[in-house]
Amino acid sequence: LLFYVPAVISRNQEGPGEMGKAVLIPKDDQEKMKELFKINQFNLMASDLIALNRSLPDVRLDGCKTKVYPEELPNTSVVIVFHNEAWSTLLRTVSSVINRSPHGLLREIILVDDASEREFLKASLENYVKNLEVSIKIIRMEQRSGLIRARLRGAAASKGQVITFLDAHCECTLGWLEPLLARIKEDRKTVVCPIIDVISDDTFEYMAGSDMTYGGFNWKLNFRWYPVPQREMDRRKGDRTLPVRTPTMAGGLFSIDRNYFEEIGTYDAGMDIWGGENLEMSFRV
Repeated sequence: LLFYVPAVISRNQEGPGEMGKAVLIPKDDQEKMKELFKINQFNLMASDLIALNRSLPDVRLDGCKTKVYPEELPNTSVVIVFHNEAWSTLLRTVSSVINRSPHGLLREIILVDDASEREFLKASLENYVKNLEVSIKIIRMEQRSGLIRARLRGAAASKGQVITFLDAHCECTLGWLEPLLARIKEDRKTVVCPIIDVISDDTFEYMAGSDMTYGGFNWKLNFRWYPVPQREMDRRKGDRTLPVRTPTMAGGLFSIDRNYFEEIGTYDAGMDIWGGENLEMSFRV
């Protein structure tokens, strides 16, 4: 089952999953769909039907669509760590970064392979990314090292003024990058997280996330989402297009000034298990 589907490139908005719509698998294929689901813990059959450059709805608030950003924004390296990721989700992430980022702001994409075993993530991947119009580096970890050490390897190799960390199964929407970089231009010690929308693991439907929650943690140091408090609403004078100050971040997706990342000590390279780096990075910041 570890084959990859040749890249589907969308020419229209009628194909499966276009405009972020749900993909429903026919009854006859349900058994096979369930088998494939086990590989990556999402509906691989649905993902492989969707174009790598599928169209998405613009879910931003109207006020966000008309914002004007400074012309001289810092450029960014986008660092994506993957381990045995599906071909379609990994390359849909990469395609969305390339297609929806102003090219002057996208210095490079760094893919860090945390010791994947799948054949298609080796030569096939290298050959595929050679033809893309943005500089893409693939770094291979010699042995399975975990997300944090793999991210550190990617960060160390990055050349951009800002490092943007993404997961290997994201889709960036229109206008995703400029607000992240604009905050860092205003204050290089700002660390910025986008609103994280939701892609269904079952149908790959794209659904808008909420801008009314922010990251916090409880006394057990578990990260949780909490409602944005009234004091933040007041500080923003009701303007929901302004950024929310947040005590902690989710950890998966954020932009940080590269020099500032080094100044605060990067990540603790001793972290082995998923699920603490978000609090650690927030405390450092």
